[in-house]
Amino acid sequence: MPGRRLALVSSRRVYSLHGARVEQQLRSLGRVTRILVPDGEAHKSRESLGRVHDAMAAAGLGRDSVLIAFGGGVVTDLAGFAAATWMRGIDWVPVPTTLLAMVDSSVGGKVGVDHPRAKNLIGAFHQPKAVVIDPTFLETLPGREVQSGAYEILKCGILGDRTLFRSLQAAPAGLVGWDQLSLCDAIATACRIKGEIVARDEREGGLRRVLNLGHTLGHAIETVTRYRRFTHGEAVGWGVIGASWIALRKGLLANSVHETITAAVDRLGPRPRVSDLPAERVLDALRRDKKATAGRLVFVLPTAVGRVTIRGDVTPGEVRRALKVMAAREALRA
Repeated sequence: MPGRRLALVSSRRVYSLHGARVEQQLRSLGRVTRILVPDGEAHKSRESLGRVHDAMAAAGLGRDSVLIAFGGGVVTDLAGFAAATWMRGIDWVPVPTTLLAMVDSSVGGKVGVDHPRAKNLIGAFHQPKAVVIDPTFLETLPGREVQSGAYEILKCGILGDRTLFRSLQAAPAGLVGWDQLSLCDAIATACRIKGEIVARDEREGGLRRVLNLGHTLGHAIETVTRYRRFTHGEAVGWGVIGASWIALRKGLLANSVHETITAAVDRLGPRPRVSDLPAERVLDALRRDKKATAGRLVFVLPTAVGRVTIRGDVTPGEVRRALKVMAAREALRA
């Protein structure tokens, strides 16, 4: 990397907190072009991608350049896609600054932007050369964003690690005051679980689909609310509750385990309301989801803590009922 041109893509908020220090370190490796993008999921768009490409062109970045994605999931998804599509693909390195990005978007090589009709509809697979995770960035992370990442860690526990699941059950509510060692262990375990799955199925031909636990409904409610109400992790938390109820309804999950899972989700913190979301709009978003197959709704459903199954026989009626159950859970917590 020494002597190569570097592009540092970050959000204005993250750069104001940490950018000068990181940029100074990068300048010892080569010439750095700073590219700042607006904060928020609403800006993970084709328009933002075009502005990043324009800045890369103005800086004269070539095929031997390296793009550093410094920020949360929006930045790593957007910047990674910019790297994937610049001169048919240049090297990139994510440096995630949120808990969610550390355990989700920076690992696995999925990059892309949202379309108004569906989340992550435009994207690519483009593996980074490395992922640099520094938990000290979390010291300036708002509590809501910590909780957002915790939902993704919990998802990994439900997928395949009961010890990880139990550690989140035992953690302080909302992870407030959780000790640094336990947090670092949780990050490492979640990354290991995802990394092992991706290594066996990089392009989501089969096994990798299990990582979508909670994401089918989660992406749909993000789309319906135009990516402005929920953090991604909050939407996944609701999606896990919905998937757990559908699994219970189908006889795949014991009621006691369903209650254990939903209680673990609730323990991580409050989530914005879902009770006002029209079921038909959610179903429309589900049908346009990239995971839908031949018009069928494909869901990852838990069968135990540590096991899941992929089902393509979830009916619209089951989704409507799941949304009612989620709304009732919201009222119970109010």
